[in-house]
Amino acid sequence: MAKKKKEPHPEVLKFGEKIFKLRNKHNMSQMDLGAAIGIDRENVRKYEKGLQEPRLTTIIKFKEVFKVDFDELLG
Repeated sequence: MAKKKKEPHPEVLKFGEKIFKLRNKHNMSQMDLGAAIGIDRENVRKYEKGLQEPRLTTIIKFKEVFKVDFDELLG
């Protein structure tokens, strides 16, 4: 029996969209952003697409790189 694909949580999708917009606003590639926070480009892609839920420590790193507060990043 084939496994049914789990749909991403709406908040994870919203976070991914915000990361995508902030990354483009700062003229960064996925590789640039990954290097800035210590992850690879593929993980940045997964966060942006809502395919991977970030840990709190990763959210903090995004916050620091983009110089935004949690409300702007998560809201």
